[in-house]
Amino acid sequence: MATIRDIAKQMGLSVSTVSRALNDNQRISEKTRREVKRVAEQMGYQPNYNARNLTNQEANAVGVIFPVNNRVVDNIFYVGLLRGINEQLTERNYVLSIAIGNTTEQVLDNVKSMINRAQIKRFILLYSHINDDVIKLLRQQPVEFVTIGKPAAGQKWLYVDNDNIKAGADGTNYLIDQLHVQNPVFAESQNGWPYELDRREGYLQAMHRRDKQAVVFSVPENDEQKVNQFIREHPKMDGVVATDDYTGLRIYNRYKALYPDKKIEVVGYNNSLPNELTDQHFHSVDLHPIEMGQAAVKLLFEGNHGKNSASKRAIVAHSVGESAKRSG
Repeated sequence: MATIRDIAKQMGLSVSTVSRALNDNQRISEKTRREVKRVAEQMGYQPNYNARNLTNQEANAVGVIFPVNNRVVDNIFYVGLLRGINEQLTERNYVLSIAIGNTTEQVLDNVKSMINRAQIKRFILLYSHINDDVIKLLRQQPVEFVTIGKPAAGQKWLYVDNDNIKAGADGTNYLIDQLHVQNPVFAESQNGWPYELDRREGYLQAMHRRDKQAVVFSVPENDEQKVNQFIREHPKMDGVVATDDYTGLRIYNRYKALYPDKKIEVVGYNNSLPNELTDQHFHSVDLHPIEMGQAAVKLLFEGNHGKNSASKRAIVAHSVGESAKRSG
């Protein structure tokens, strides 16, 4: 079995340079790191993770942190994120370790254990919430992390996201231009998450450009009567831009219950619903979660977590329309 010394001799490099390249040390150029890894693979080199972990005091694992949300387990969007993350970690000979819980306290305990017992030094959060206790913990620890979703105003760290202002405008324009909707409304949660604010802004811009009246509905949790009331009070509503698929499906189902013979078109986001829950009048903007997961790992390992990296990001394109629909 080939050793680091064998690789160094083959390439005419020092042992320390090869070791650093195999461990993704930022002092080594990306070109050299790629070449060293290519030669190492050709020579059948297998890293000694135990030795590396003892030296670096770091596990060959990345902690992947889920939001506290009862929709996480069955949400296809998160499955796509995990696929993308796992593909990139496998290439780097890392594995993923998941932190998930029904409460913030459970997730916090899990993450603390990852840091203190498992020696995990790198994390990807599948969300970005304002004043989040888990993010506060990570910022106080000697670890590196990336979030899926941009930070709220006034906060800075490495993140992966879509251009959600453009996504909000594109969803609105798709309703109007392709589906001939005249009076689309925007439906959001009451959480005020950054991606919601951006999608709402995109909706407002699109409506303003067309000189149409914008209507925004903050959908209350577990209050179907208020949802029914809003629908009845807006009889001209013939389309919905929803901040996510679940919100869109909730409005759509309430509308069809009240007006079974009327048509309404809905655009949601995340492409996260099974096909059997929707029909031809429900559409979803595909945010390409596999690519987002891949980008998060690349940013985590290659993002230069120094003083000037606080606002570094990776923006993944989205798809609207027929190309965004999952095949049956």
